[in-house]
Amino acid sequence: MYSFQGQTYTSLHEVPQHILNAFIHHTSLTETIVFREGLQLFWEEHYLRLMASMRILRMEIPLSFTMEQLLSDMASLCLAQGTPKFTGKIKLLVAKTAVPSSEKAIPSTVYAIESEKIEHPLNYKREQLPIDLYKDHYISAGLYASLETSYATWRNMAWTYVHENAYCDGILLNDKKQVIETLRGALFLVNGHKITTPSLGMGNRKGVYRQQFLALLDKQDEFEIAEAEVSPFALQKADELFVLGDAQGIFSIKQYRKKQFDDKITQLLWAKFSEQLLNNS
Repeated sequence: MYSFQGQTYTSLHEVPQHILNAFIHHTSLTETIVFREGLQLFWEEHYLRLMASMRILRMEIPLSFTMEQLLSDMASLCLAQGTPKFTGKIKLLVAKTAVPSSEKAIPSTVYAIESEKIEHPLNYKREQLPIDLYKDHYISAGLYASLETSYATWRNMAWTYVHENAYCDGILLNDKKQVIETLRGALFLVNGHKITTPSLGMGNRKGVYRQQFLALLDKQDEFEIAEAEVSPFALQKADELFVLGDAQGIFSIKQYRKKQFDDKITQLLWAKFSEQLLNNS
Protein backbone atom coordinates (compact mmCIF):
# COMPACT_ATOMS: atom_id res chain seq x y z
CA MET A 1 0.00 0.00 0.00
CA TYR A 2 1.33 3.44 -0.99
CA SER A 3 0.26 7.01 -0.32
CA PHE A 4 1.06 9.87 -2.73
CA GLN A 5 -0.44 13.33 -2.36
CA GLY A 6 -2.87 11.96 0.23
CA GLN A 7 -4.20 9.31 -2.17
CA THR A 8 -3.62 5.64 -1.38
CA TYR A 9 -2.63 3.12 -4.06
CA THR A 10 -2.26 -0.64 -3.95
CA SER A 11 0.45 -0.65 -6.64
CA LEU A 12 3.12 1.79 -7.87
CA HIS A 13 1.77 1.22 -11.41
CA GLU A 14 -1.33 3.17 -10.35
CA VAL A 15 0.63 6.26 -9.27
CA PRO A 16 0.72 9.07 -11.88
CA GLN A 17 4.07 9.04 -13.69
CA HIS A 18 4.84 12.73 -13.07
CA ILE A 19 4.64 12.13 -9.30
CA LEU A 20 6.97 9.12 -9.47
CA ASN A 21 9.38 11.12 -11.65
CA ALA A 22 9.62 13.80 -8.96
CA PHE A 23 10.97 11.31 -6.43
CA ILE A 24 13.28 9.66 -8.97
CA HIS A 25 14.86 12.77 -10.44
CA HIS A 26 14.53 15.72 -8.06
CA THR A 27 15.45 16.96 -4.59
CA SER A 28 13.69 15.16 -1.76
CA LEU A 29 13.43 15.37 2.00
CA THR A 30 12.46 12.73 4.51
CA GLU A 31 11.02 12.91 8.01
CA THR A 32 10.47 9.77 10.08
CA ILE A 33 7.80 9.74 12.78
CA VAL A 34 7.29 7.02 15.39
CA PHE A 35 3.74 5.80 16.06
CA ARG A 36 2.64 3.81 19.10
CA GLU A 37 -0.82 2.26 19.03
CA GLY A 38 -1.93 4.86 16.49
CA LEU A 39 -0.49 7.81 18.42
CA GLN A 40 2.41 9.80 17.00
CA LEU A 41 5.41 10.94 19.06
CA PHE A 42 6.59 14.58 18.81
CA TRP A 43 4.56 15.23 15.66
CA GLU A 44 4.64 19.03 16.11
CA GLU A 45 8.44 19.02 16.42
CA HIS A 46 8.80 16.79 13.34
CA TYR A 47 6.46 19.05 11.36
CA LEU A 48 8.38 22.20 12.30
CA ARG A 49 11.68 20.56 11.32
CA LEU A 50 10.20 19.51 7.98
CA MET A 51 8.98 23.07 7.32
CA ALA A 52 12.40 24.51 8.20
CA SER A 53 14.15 22.00 5.93
CA MET A 54 11.83 22.86 3.01
CA ARG A 55 12.62 26.55 3.45
CA ILE A 56 16.37 25.87 3.50
CA LEU A 57 16.06 23.94 0.22
CA ARG A 58 13.76 26.64 -1.23
CA MET A 59 10.91 24.22 -1.78
CA GLU A 60 7.32 25.32 -2.28
CA ILE A 61 5.13 24.78 0.80
CA PRO A 62 1.52 24.31 -0.40
CA LEU A 63 -1.26 25.89 1.66
CA SER A 64 -2.69 22.40 2.19
CA PHE A 65 0.60 21.22 3.74
CA THR A 66 -0.65 21.62 7.31
CA MET A 67 -0.04 19.58 10.45
CA GLU A 68 -3.66 18.47 10.48
CA GLN A 69 -3.76 17.45 6.81
CA LEU A 70 -0.53 15.45 6.91
CA LEU A 71 -1.59 13.73 10.12
CA SER A 72 -4.92 12.86 8.51
CA ASP A 73 -3.12 11.43 5.48
CA MET A 74 -0.90 9.27 7.71
CA ALA A 75 -3.98 8.02 9.58
CA SER A 76 -5.71 7.25 6.26
CA LEU A 77 -2.77 5.11 5.13
CA CYS A 78 -2.91 3.17 8.39
CA LEU A 79 -6.66 2.62 8.00
CA ALA A 80 -6.25 1.52 4.37
CA GLN A 81 -3.71 -1.07 5.54
CA GLY A 82 -6.04 -2.26 8.29
CA THR A 83 -3.81 -0.91 11.09
CA PRO A 84 -5.70 2.01 12.75
CA LYS A 85 -3.59 1.47 15.91
CA PHE A 86 -0.35 1.33 13.95
CA THR A 87 2.95 0.83 15.81
CA GLY A 88 6.14 1.48 13.89
CA LYS A 89 7.70 4.17 11.73
CA ILE A 90 6.00 6.37 9.15
CA LYS A 91 8.19 8.26 6.71
CA LEU A 92 7.16 11.46 4.96
CA LEU A 93 8.97 12.12 1.66
CA VAL A 94 8.80 15.48 -0.11
CA ALA A 95 10.19 16.22 -3.59
CA LYS A 96 10.29 18.98 -6.19
CA THR A 97 8.40 18.22 -9.42
CA ALA A 98 10.98 19.84 -11.70
CA VAL A 99 14.36 21.53 -11.94
CA PRO A 100 14.16 25.27 -11.09
CA SER A 101 13.98 27.42 -14.24
CA SER A 102 13.59 31.07 -15.23
CA GLU A 103 9.88 30.38 -15.82
CA LYS A 104 9.43 28.82 -12.38
CA ALA A 105 12.24 29.38 -9.90
CA ILE A 106 10.47 27.41 -7.18
CA PRO A 107 8.75 24.33 -8.68
CA SER A 108 5.73 22.75 -7.03
CA THR A 109 6.23 19.93 -4.56
CA VAL A 110 4.70 16.49 -4.08
CA TYR A 111 4.76 14.20 -1.07
CA ALA A 112 4.51 10.53 -0.29
CA ILE A 113 4.01 8.49 2.88
CA GLU A 114 5.35 5.02 3.61
CA SER A 115 5.04 2.91 6.74
CA GLU A 116 7.04 0.16 8.40
CA LYS A 117 5.59 -1.96 11.18
CA ILE A 118 7.96 -2.38 14.13
CA GLU A 119 6.88 -4.02 17.36
CA HIS A 120 9.27 -1.92 19.46
CA PRO A 121 10.31 1.12 17.36
CA LEU A 122 12.21 2.82 20.21
CA ASN A 123 14.47 0.58 22.22
CA TYR A 124 17.72 0.22 24.16
CA LYS A 125 20.56 -1.84 22.74
CA ARG A 126 24.01 -2.64 24.13
CA GLU A 127 26.28 -2.92 21.09
CA GLN A 128 28.77 -5.80 21.14
CA LEU A 129 30.73 -4.70 18.07
CA PRO A 130 33.20 -1.79 18.42
CA ILE A 131 32.75 1.67 16.92
CA ASP A 132 35.37 3.62 14.99
CA LEU A 133 36.05 6.96 13.30
CA TYR A 134 35.24 7.34 9.62
CA LYS A 135 38.10 9.42 8.21
CA ASP A 136 37.95 8.85 4.44
CA HIS A 137 35.88 12.02 3.96
CA TYR A 138 34.68 14.92 6.12
CA ILE A 139 31.47 16.92 6.43
CA SER A 140 31.55 20.69 5.95
CA ALA A 141 29.95 22.41 8.92
CA GLY A 142 26.99 24.63 8.09
CA LEU A 143 23.22 24.90 7.73
CA TYR A 144 22.99 22.43 4.82
CA ALA A 145 24.63 19.68 6.88
CA SER A 146 21.78 19.90 9.42
CA LEU A 147 19.28 18.43 6.92
CA GLU A 148 18.36 14.77 7.35
CA THR A 149 19.07 13.84 3.74
CA SER A 150 22.28 15.85 3.30
CA TYR A 151 25.37 13.91 2.25
CA ALA A 152 23.29 10.79 1.54
CA THR A 153 25.84 9.31 -0.89
CA TRP A 154 28.67 10.16 1.49
CA ARG A 155 26.86 8.40 4.36
CA ASN A 156 26.34 5.30 2.22
CA MET A 157 30.10 5.14 1.66
CA ALA A 158 30.64 5.44 5.40
CA TRP A 159 28.20 2.57 6.07
CA THR A 160 30.14 0.42 3.60
CA TYR A 161 33.31 1.12 5.60
CA VAL A 162 31.50 0.22 8.85
CA HIS A 163 30.18 -3.12 7.58
CA GLU A 164 33.38 -4.12 5.80
CA ASN A 165 35.31 -3.68 9.05
CA ALA A 166 32.68 -5.26 11.34
CA TYR A 167 31.91 -2.12 13.36
CA CYS A 168 28.52 -1.28 14.87
CA ASP A 169 28.56 2.35 13.70
CA GLY A 170 30.82 5.09 12.35
CA ILE A 171 31.81 8.32 14.12
CA LEU A 172 31.73 11.24 11.69
CA LEU A 173 34.09 14.21 11.63
CA ASN A 174 33.76 17.69 10.15
CA ASP A 175 36.39 19.49 8.09
CA LYS A 176 38.02 20.73 11.31
CA LYS A 177 38.53 17.10 12.41
CA GLN A 178 36.00 17.53 15.24
CA VAL A 179 33.46 14.83 16.17
CA ILE A 180 29.92 15.73 15.05
CA GLU A 181 27.74 12.59 15.36
CA THR A 182 27.55 8.98 14.18
CA LEU A 183 25.79 7.49 11.18
CA ARG A 184 22.90 6.45 13.42
CA GLY A 185 22.41 9.69 15.30
CA ALA A 186 23.56 12.06 18.03
CA LEU A 187 26.63 11.01 20.03
CA PHE A 188 26.85 11.55 23.81
CA LEU A 189 29.86 11.22 26.10
CA VAL A 190 29.39 10.47 29.80
CA ASN A 191 32.02 11.57 32.34
CA GLY A 192 30.66 11.02 35.83
CA HIS A 193 27.44 13.04 35.84
CA LYS A 194 28.51 15.33 33.01
CA ILE A 195 26.94 14.58 29.63
CA THR A 196 28.60 16.12 26.56
CA THR A 197 27.38 16.15 22.96
CA PRO A 198 28.75 17.99 19.90
CA SER A 199 27.08 21.38 19.52
CA LEU A 200 24.78 22.17 16.60
CA GLY A 201 26.44 23.96 13.72
CA MET A 202 29.43 21.61 13.72
CA GLY A 203 27.93 19.66 10.81
CA ASN A 204 25.47 17.43 12.69
CA ARG A 205 21.80 16.86 11.91
CA LYS A 206 19.21 18.68 13.98
CA GLY A 207 17.30 15.65 15.23
CA VAL A 208 13.98 15.82 17.07
CA TYR A 209 14.98 13.20 19.64
CA ARG A 210 18.29 14.96 20.31
CA GLN A 211 16.33 18.12 21.07
CA GLN A 212 13.88 16.32 23.36
CA PHE A 213 16.64 14.40 25.14
CA LEU A 214 18.61 17.58 25.87
CA ALA A 215 15.45 19.23 27.18
CA LEU A 216 14.97 16.27 29.55
CA LEU A 217 18.58 16.44 30.78
CA ASP A 218 18.24 20.18 31.36
CA LYS A 219 15.51 19.46 33.92
CA GLN A 220 17.60 16.91 35.82
CA ASP A 221 19.54 18.39 38.75
CA GLU A 222 21.83 15.36 39.00
CA PHE A 223 23.31 15.82 35.51
CA GLU A 224 25.35 18.57 33.91
CA ILE A 225 24.78 18.90 30.18
CA ALA A 226 27.24 20.51 27.77
CA GLU A 227 27.00 21.15 24.02
CA ALA A 228 30.56 21.77 22.90
CA GLU A 229 33.31 20.94 20.44
CA VAL A 230 34.37 17.31 20.87
CA SER A 231 37.83 16.14 19.86
CA PRO A 232 38.40 12.51 18.83
CA PHE A 233 40.86 12.31 21.75
CA ALA A 234 37.98 12.97 24.18
CA LEU A 235 36.28 9.71 23.20
CA GLN A 236 38.78 7.48 25.00
CA LYS A 237 38.56 9.63 28.13
CA ALA A 238 34.80 9.10 28.48
CA ASP A 239 33.30 6.68 31.00
CA GLU A 240 30.43 5.82 28.66
CA LEU A 241 29.45 6.48 25.04
CA PHE A 242 25.98 6.20 23.58
CA VAL A 243 24.13 7.15 20.41
CA LEU A 244 20.56 8.47 20.26
CA GLY A 245 18.93 7.83 16.91
CA ASP A 246 15.71 9.44 15.70
CA ALA A 247 12.98 6.79 15.72
CA GLN A 248 15.51 4.16 16.86
CA GLY A 249 16.31 4.67 20.55
CA ILE A 250 19.65 4.45 22.33
CA PHE A 251 22.68 2.40 21.28
CA SER A 252 25.13 1.92 24.14
CA ILE A 253 28.71 1.67 22.84
CA LYS A 254 30.79 -1.06 24.43
CA GLN A 255 34.17 -0.43 22.77
CA TYR A 256 36.08 2.24 20.88
CA ARG A 257 39.55 1.07 19.92
CA LYS A 258 41.10 -0.35 23.14
CA LYS A 259 38.74 1.47 25.50
CA GLN A 260 35.86 -0.50 27.08
CA PHE A 261 32.86 1.52 28.25
CA ASP A 262 30.35 1.00 31.04
CA ASP A 263 26.61 1.67 30.55
CA LYS A 264 25.19 2.29 34.04
CA ILE A 265 24.45 6.00 33.49
CA THR A 266 23.26 5.32 29.95
CA GLN A 267 20.68 2.83 31.21
CA LEU A 268 19.51 5.32 33.84
CA LEU A 269 19.12 8.04 31.21
CA TRP A 270 17.25 5.68 28.90
CA ALA A 271 14.81 4.82 31.69
CA LYS A 272 14.10 8.52 32.23
CA PHE A 273 13.71 9.17 28.51
CA SER A 274 11.45 6.14 28.06
CA GLU A 275 9.15 7.52 30.73
CA GLN A 276 8.97 10.83 28.85
CA LEU A 277 8.20 9.00 25.61
CA LEU A 278 5.34 7.13 27.27
CA ASN A 279 3.93 10.38 28.62
CA ASN A 280 4.11 11.90 25.15
CA SER A 281 2.18 9.04 23.55
